[in-house]
Amino acid sequence: MFKCRECAGASLRIPNVVSFLVELTVADTLGSKVSPIANPSGGGAQSSRIVNTSAVAERLPVGILVCGVTSGNVIEALFINGFAREVFDLKDGAQMPCTLDSVWSANENHVLSGQILEVHRSGRSASFEWSIRVGAIERFLSSHLLPLEDHEGRIYQVICTIEDQTAEKLAERNLLHHAFHDALTGQPNRVLFRNKLEEAVTECQRSGSGAGCAVLIINIDRFQQINESFGHSSGDRFLISMASTLRRCIRSSDTLARLSGDEFAILVSHFNDIEEVEMISRRIHDAMALPYDLDGNEVFTSVSVGVATTISSSTHPEDLIRDADFAMHRAKSAGKARTEIYQSDSHQRARSQFHLETELRRAVERGELELNYQPIIDLKTDELHGFEALTRWVHKDRGAVSPIEFIPLAEETGVIVPLGRWAVDSACAAVKSWLDEMGPEKTVPVNVNVSGVQFARDDVAGMVEKALKEHDLPGHLIRIELTESAIMANPTRISETLSRIRKLGVKVALDDFGTGYSSLNYLHQFPIDIIKIDRSFINQLEKDNAPFKILEMIGMLATNLGHEVVAEGLEDVEHIEMLRSLDFSFGQGYFWSKPVDTSSATEIVRGKLPWA
Repeated sequence: MFKCRECAGASLRIPNVVSFLVELTVADTLGSKVSPIANPSGGGAQSSRIVNTSAVAERLPVGILVCGVTSGNVIEALFINGFAREVFDLKDGAQMPCTLDSVWSANENHVLSGQILEVHRSGRSASFEWSIRVGAIERFLSSHLLPLEDHEGRIYQVICTIEDQTAEKLAERNLLHHAFHDALTGQPNRVLFRNKLEEAVTECQRSGSGAGCAVLIINIDRFQQINESFGHSSGDRFLISMASTLRRCIRSSDTLARLSGDEFAILVSHFNDIEEVEMISRRIHDAMALPYDLDGNEVFTSVSVGVATTISSSTHPEDLIRDADFAMHRAKSAGKARTEIYQSDSHQRARSQFHLETELRRAVERGELELNYQPIIDLKTDELHGFEALTRWVHKDRGAVSPIEFIPLAEETGVIVPLGRWAVDSACAAVKSWLDEMGPEKTVPVNVNVSGVQFARDDVAGMVEKALKEHDLPGHLIRIELTESAIMANPTRISETLSRIRKLGVKVALDDFGTGYSSLNYLHQFPIDIIKIDRSFINQLEKDNAPFKILEMIGMLATNLGHEVVAEGLEDVEHIEMLRSLDFSFGQGYFWSKPVDTSSATEIVRGKLPWA
């Protein structure tokens, strides 16, 4: 607790050193020329120990303003130190006391004057932030107000400290700008875009007039080629130019944001008809048709646009962004340079595929898949010649899932690698059980399909060799099937892998022969032992028609090259007789048997032929 000499018993709680100096300054200003820090012994040493509080206050890096309030509630400035004079842009020779309005315009000092009057009335200290504009400069200030009481407890003056926080406020603004804006283009980033989207959705729901808001996700087609051709610096300049172009395509009330990399977003905050959104999309595509001048090079590009609205999609901001992104990827997969509007049924199918992928991974890990075996028949004797192993998945909720559905999904996600390894191992286990029970005379080989994706990602030859060793099987009892499309994906690598597989004694079958454009070339270029004729030929087969003549030629060619030929998809006697007349050796199809489980396949190996 400190006391002012003029206050005759009045007291003031001083929160910090600055306030203490303020009180000393007030005392000095009101006529006290003797410092409270004085040498009581007197003498010449006393003057060297007197504190000139006015000089101290004048040099403080904090503003000090002492005010009084007249009976007419007019605020008078009694003392202003150097820092405060600088803040108010006052000349050093300003006369005190003077009204606060003469220090600072009454139109602009209402915050400060209001706070001073309130402290003078209530007797309670206060802290607040405010700002003042001097010319073109805006200064951000922080003040603390302290009331002074006289000996009767009445407030007669108010002390105001002034701290300049302009640098901190500008730094804070700069940080906030960077937190909510993209550093390269200066456009709002994902965080600010989401906030604005949330506000727009809330406003649409509040209005309830049937209007909506929309999100457009825009991705630059082939942007990577720009980076690779001209460098990343040129790519950055292209993105800056792209932002300017998109900005010109939207309304002033709409928001453009850069979400990441080459992806932008537009918020159409209000529309009454979807045609308004489509018009913005058309303007974007028209603008993209014009060339960009990139470092003296003409660059043509396009964009894929996905649109989601609160009318056709969810009203949750994250869901809108997700749905627009989904629509954008559909636009890309549909050929790029186009706009797709979100449709919930398409998204539902995609979600279903995603869940199916997760369940497929678990099914492989838990061993929930099984192999079925379709017999391959000797057309001359009707005896069993071998099997083709086919993967089957019986889902606990959906029932049987078609291979047409889950095999492409497995290839796309990479699950095909563990699935393929499992299939080879399971086939080897089945053949080994037949070999141990019935001996080599009755045991027949099993063809296992291997995906082109697995050839690209896995060491197929090493995997087959390991499976044969683990099950102690000779190579001729396992055969590998692959399609023409698999060979086309990576001819050199697959040719080397097939050569290694054949050295194990494993034969190689070319499946779906005749559906590609260069099958004949494969027959001499790749190490192939078996040709499997696709069922599309068999279904069209008639005596002496084009498919019949093609098969006749294939049969002759295969015989000359020493290849086995298996006709797939046989279902009626007429087609079988035609193939026998063409001297085909082997057939496979529902005429003899559908794919059967391991137990039924074992019975067939034992000699119980269902077609006999």
